[in-house]
Amino acid sequence: MRSAQESVHLIAATVGFISFFLLWLAVLSGLVLRNGWALTRIRHSTAHATHSTIALLGLCLGLVHALVQLASPGGPVRLVDQFIPFLNPDDPIGIGVGVIALELLLATTLSVLIQRRLGYSRWRALHALTYVAFMLLVAHVLISGSDVGPPAVWGSVLVAWLSTVALWFTTTPWATDLRRDLGERFTGRRRGQEITIDVDANRCARFGFCEHEAPDVFTLRGDGRLAYKAMVPADQTNAVIRAVEVCPARAITLNRVPTTVLTPLPVDLDLDPPSDPDTEPDRPTRSARRPRPGPRSVPSGSGTGVHRRDGAP
Repeated sequence: MRSAQESVHLIAATVGFISFFLLWLAVLSGLVLRNGWALTRIRHSTAHATHSTIALLGLCLGLVHALVQLASPGGPVRLVDQFIPFLNPDDPIGIGVGVIALELLLATTLSVLIQRRLGYSRWRALHALTYVAFMLLVAHVLISGSDVGPPAVWGSVLVAWLSTVALWFTTTPWATDLRRDLGERFTGRRRGQEITIDVDANRCARFGFCEHEAPDVFTLRGDGRLAYKAMVPADQTNAVIRAVEVCPARAITLNRVPTTVLTPLPVDLDLDPPSDPDTEPDRPTRSARRPRPGPRSVPSGSGTGVHRRDGAP
């Protein structure tokens, strides 16, 4: 028969591992939301609700794991160790990084309530701390976990960590730019020419994926309006194309600046075949057709467009 301390330890360890893997799934679903994957088939509200539910459930179980440690009779974790890191005399590093990870997750979760006050850009920068919290959580499990001895246990934790790191690194903007540049050099393709950008204000839902992919072109302001450059040079074309691909609302359209223009016909150009002066003496020999209007001019400078969601300037 198990003692009280063993029963408490079993409950704490089980809840802790379930919390860890739920938070891992929350991080993966956050990467899906960040990159706009599968949002063409799944509604954004559904994906966001799934991500939030998994994250909240994992965080709640993490809090239960921390509080159950206090119920162990004669346990090594004190009440002060739940709030202030690196004070535990038996395991200062392992418990300390676990406390920091839990506090970061709580901060990012509560920041959702003041998202509009913070502004979308600052909120996303704060929300990126969840990746740091997950890395600290992995360190807490590997250092303080007394049940990670079997290879199946520590191996699954290590696979979760490696998959998250690999997925995060391969989806960062610089990694995507490098991959596209290498592909262009390998296939011999040339970079695109200058392009003009237009955003449909009625369709834009302020997801912010465009700013993540092309921060030099798109900026989601604190008041919820999107500012963007109306024309971008060739070296930013790849980032803008990625922004178009990940936009769930498909609100961004691109156009190339024309490089060849056909001028209108001159007024005195003879378009009619020559006529017989004996049979048609009064018919003019030259056409009096009006000239065709020329092509509209395209601005050569770089502009900036700012709109609200309802389309008002």
